[in-house]
Amino acid sequence: MPHVPDPLPPAVLAALQRGQTIEAIKLLRDATGLGLKEAKDAVDRHRSGPARPPEATAPWHGTLPPPVLAAIQQGHAIEAIRLLRQTSGMGLKEAMDMVEAHRRTHPAIDPMRSPGEVPRRSAAGWALAAVVLLALVAWFVWRR
Repeated sequence: MPHVPDPLPPAVLAALQRGQTIEAIKLLRDATGLGLKEAKDAVDRHRSGPARPPEATAPWHGTLPPPVLAAIQQGHAIEAIRLLRQTSGMGLKEAMDMVEAHRRTHPAIDPMRSPGEVPRRSAAGWALAAVVLLALVAWFVWRR
């Protein structure tokens, strides 16, 4: 199996700097004997840059950056998640969870509510209130 040189040959790097990706793949195949897929993958890896070190994806313990907060306040959750991933290096699920947790703990900035509107109670809250009211009525009836 042919070996992918690290770094890529100078002719391949020069083609990439000129923006000639297909030419770079052809040159890499000619220089190494790699198949099309392997050469394309090697060029793509080079273009995407070095892999992030493991510590770059460590849990985020900071506060949300101002651009992320601004996106949340404007109702742009997807943009907030993208910005958070970009600035912290965290994964998609972690970023989604953090943005949602912030939205839940800061309901006053939820753009889906009108100014001064409070969050609505769930059906469980209404059911509990009905049970308490029914118990009070039963207690008064029993006392008579």
